[in-house]
Amino acid sequence: MLFPGLFASPEFWTALIVASVGSGGVMAWILRRIDRHLDRHDMTITRDELDRALASSPVIVSLEAKLDRDFARLDEADRDRRAIRLDVLRIEMFAHTSTRTQHERQLEAGKEYLALGGNGLGHARYDALKQDYVRRETSDDWEYR
Repeated sequence: MLFPGLFASPEFWTALIVASVGSGGVMAWILRRIDRHLDRHDMTITRDELDRALASSPVIVSLEAKLDRDFARLDEADRDRRAIRLDVLRIEMFAHTSTRTQHERQLEAGKEYLALGGNGLGHARYDALKQDYVRRETSDDWEYR
């Protein structure tokens, strides 16, 4: 080798680094990299562009479809729950009244029944329970047979 200790000397490496930085080539390359990086992060996207991009995204489309199915199931479950609750209240109202406490509970069930939109025979039974309760209260007759 021509210069055996050249690459091992700290002076060589210092001179090489100073020459590279001082020449501007390395600095220009570093600045170009920084500019490209900043340009990428300075890109602005409008709300409409983002909405369009998301609307066509397969992930968003499948998520919307799943949410639609889930909401449909929830609506159906709410309708079923309401129908079951009306049935339970109707059964409670039509039970044979044997105590004053039960009579008062039947009146509460009737109010809830009407609030949930129940009518027909349940409405008629609630009116009859109210009239009977007023009659019993007026005459102080709480003996049920």
